[in-house]
Amino acid sequence: MVAFLFPGQGSQAPGMGEEFFARPWAQRIVETAEGIVGLPLVEIIRERPQELSRTAVAQPAILLVEWLAYARLQQAGKTPEAVAGHSLGEFAALAACGVFPWQEAMELVALRGRLMEEAAQAHPGGMLAVLKLPVEEVERLADEAGCTVANYNSPGQVVLSGPPDALAKAQELAQAAGGKAVRLKVAGAFHSPAMAGAECALARALEEVHFSPPRCPFLSAVSGRPEESPDRIKELLARQMTSPVRWTGVIESLAALGIEEAWEVGPGEVLTRLGKRFGVGIRFLAFREVMGDVPG
Repeated sequence: MVAFLFPGQGSQAPGMGEEFFARPWAQRIVETAEGIVGLPLVEIIRERPQELSRTAVAQPAILLVEWLAYARLQQAGKTPEAVAGHSLGEFAALAACGVFPWQEAMELVALRGRLMEEAAQAHPGGMLAVLKLPVEEVERLADEAGCTVANYNSPGQVVLSGPPDALAKAQELAQAAGGKAVRLKVAGAFHSPAMAGAECALARALEEVHFSPPRCPFLSAVSGRPEESPDRIKELLARQMTSPVRWTGVIESLAALGIEEAWEVGPGEVLTRLGKRFGVGIRFLAFREVMGDVPG
């Protein structure tokens, strides 16, 4: 049994998706995506990669590459027994299991990126990865420092989100407790109360979207569990921007479903590297390990 995992913001890189862009089938997807977003995404990826540091640009660009990778897997007759996405990646995962069309996902992600960029500008902050400490200890020091737990990424890696002074305090506390703390190169305090205004605006947009039942198990990164009800999935997606990413729960739930392999569908190997830290008996593979360098 195979699960498809779709990465989130931070997986973008200059030249990502280049192996697809010249293919006729990919060009049709690119043209549609660029028309929806109103940005020359391929030109940006190829010639202006510095713009990928902007949330409003990075999010639709990542989704485009994820959907091209998914389309290539479909061409090869490969279908998932379960899907999940890390934050932004949930929109691709929901499209892949038929909850809404990928074009709808692109519209939502374009809006999401703009809203999050505006919220980050209005409420400056960042994120801090804390390593080598128990989860309970990280949660305690986050409370003491005035931060929010943003991501439960893997055993031994929890990401905090908050304003700069709170992150500095959390970094001091983590190091004093014997852990390691690394500031992340992100544009805002994502998955924290700083995103509340953006979340409310996206929730209003989601109310206008029809959600169908997933064709295969969808594991929500908000609950960390399989979710079947369209109304429940919509509710969780509406809470996503201020809720922690429960990726540890997602991987444990995949193991409980009997998933044997998990393929990262998109740029980079962030989720593949995280997955290998779990020791749950799942084989984690990046897209190129599954399909090679020739997209077909």
